[in-house]
Amino acid sequence: MASSAPGGRRGAKYCVLVAGDPHPQVVEKHGDFAKRFELLLAEEGERWDSFRIFDGEACPKNLEEYDALVVTGSKFDAWGDEEWIMCLIDELRRCHDRKQRVLGICFGHQVLARSLGGKVERAARGWCLGANEVSLDLSPAPSRARLASALGADALPLRIHQIHQDEVTSLPPGAASIASSPECDCEAFVLEDHVLAIQGHPEFDDGMVEDMLELKRSAGLDAAVADEAFRQLRDKSIDEKTFQTWSRLCRAFLKTS
Repeated sequence: MASSAPGGRRGAKYCVLVAGDPHPQVVEKHGDFAKRFELLLAEEGERWDSFRIFDGEACPKNLEEYDALVVTGSKFDAWGDEEWIMCLIDELRRCHDRKQRVLGICFGHQVLARSLGGKVERAARGWCLGANEVSLDLSPAPSRARLASALGADALPLRIHQIHQDEVTSLPPGAASIASSPECDCEAFVLEDHVLAIQGHPEFDDGMVEDMLELKRSAGLDAAVADEAFRQLRDKSIDEKTFQTWSRLCRAFLKTS
């Protein structure tokens, strides 16, 4: 799957802050997180840079020069105290102070919440794996008009891939939840016009999630949990149309004035 848009903002610069890698077998077959976000978001004429901040690479000193940022998923806990996570929190607070647009996905969703005054904890329901349907309510979003236009008339509810065991339990001051599901009370939130955080993984596809789940099962994931995850993935398979809907939504947030 890849973004089907004809062209982006020529000369625009975007930065992916990479917070982790999938298993090497998954990377070999499906690409790393930076590649997945380029497939989801990148358009002709744009520049996309990535920085492996979890792996010792520092955030660029000129971060403010980027039109928008993306923070990826990670195997690390957003509530952890690793040095790189604490540095990322400081950077995200500076981004917020200057109203720079940031899209956070999974770990990125959670670390944005923590950075800006919210709370992240282990999910009371345990692992959320496979795929689910989320209900969206864009009415609290300042950017609701452009986001709603990107969604289209027949897009809801939206399916999305899930691999997480932590969740946002308290929103930052001024933030508003715009999505929920039976599995997770806060599937997405916005803060003013420059923060969009999504718990699920719009950048994944079914094959990638299947391979990730197989590896988790091989590593000792409870058999009943694994079986339920595969059932969810089978029953709520995510097609190209849904991938493109998420692509339009995220691009509308990042790129539209």
